[in-house]
Amino acid sequence: MKLDLYRPLNRLHAILFSVLACAVAFLIALLVSSSRAVALEDALRLSATNISNVQVEGEYIYYLEAGSLHCVSVKGKFEWNTGVDRSSNFKVSPYGIAVWRGSRLQIVDKSNGVVVGNANVQEDILTAVVGDVYSAAVIGPEHNSSVVFTDRYGNIVERLDRFEGVTVLECGFFEGRDLFWIMTLDSSGSTPSCRISTHKPGRSKETGSITDMDQVIYKVMFRSSNICAVGTLSLNVYDYTGNMKSDETVNVYGWYLEDIGGGGEDPLLAFVAMDETGGGSGIQDVRLLKGSIDRTIRLPYKCFDI
Repeated sequence: MKLDLYRPLNRLHAILFSVLACAVAFLIALLVSSSRAVALEDALRLSATNISNVQVEGEYIYYLEAGSLHCVSVKGKFEWNTGVDRSSNFKVSPYGIAVWRGSRLQIVDKSNGVVVGNANVQEDILTAVVGDVYSAAVIGPEHNSSVVFTDRYGNIVERLDRFEGVTVLECGFFEGRDLFWIMTLDSSGSTPSCRISTHKPGRSKETGSITDMDQVIYKVMFRSSNICAVGTLSLNVYDYTGNMKSDETVNVYGWYLEDIGGGGEDPLLAFVAMDETGGGSGIQDVRLLKGSIDRTIRLPYKCFDI
C-alpha cells in the first residue's frame, strides 16, 4: 500500500486558510461597524405621486394625496390623516403645519392632524408658515407682496404692506420666539440687493435688518447669538444688531448649499459644486463645512441628491 504523506499537510493548510479568512472577515466587519457609514435598513412606500408633496420633520413624514394630508412615522406606522382642499400646498415647521390653497389658510396641529385654525386672507397665498405663537402668510403678487399674521386659531392680527418692488425669497419664525424674519431680493438696480428684516407681529415695527449688496442670499440660519447667511459668493455671520463678523466669513463661490445635517449652534453644511446641481450630470464633489473644518470629498459614484 502506498501512503499519501501530503494529506495531513493539505488538511493543515486548509485549516490555517479557514482561520485566516475568518480573521480577515472579522477585521473587515469591525472596520465597517466602527465607521459612520450607514446601510439602507428599510424602504418606505408612500402613495404620494409627487415628491414635492412630501416633507419630513423630526421622526415623521407628511404628504398630500387625493385631498388628504397624511402623517406616518419614519418606520411606516400610520399616525393620522385629515381632509384638506385638493391641489393644496403645505409647509411643516416644528410648531405645526400651514396648508393653503388660493386665499384660504388652514393651521393644522401636527401631533394629531386636527385643523385648529382657518383664515381667509383675501389674496392668493404664495407661502405660509406656523410659528410657536403666530402664523404668517405671504400674499399677493410675487414682486409686490404683503405678509398677514394670524394667531394659532386663524384670527388676523396684522398685515404688513412694505414689500413693494421686491421678491420674497424665504421667511420664518425664530425658534422659541414670537419674532418673524423675512428675506427679500431687490433686482431693480444694476446689482441685486438682498435684505433680511425682522418683525414682531402686532407691533407694526421692524426690529432689525441686514443688507447684502454683493451677492444673492438664498439660505439663512438663526442661532442663539448670531445669524448665518449663505449666498452665491460667501457665507457671512452677523450678530443680532446686523454687524458682520468678518473673521467668520467663508468663501463659497462655485458651491451651492444642498443640505444641512443636524441642528444646534454648529450644524454640518453640505455644499455641492455649482456645475453639478440641477440633477443633470449628477453630483460627485461635496464640500463639508462644520466650524473650522472645511473638507472636500469626491464620491466614488455620482448621485443625484445629498
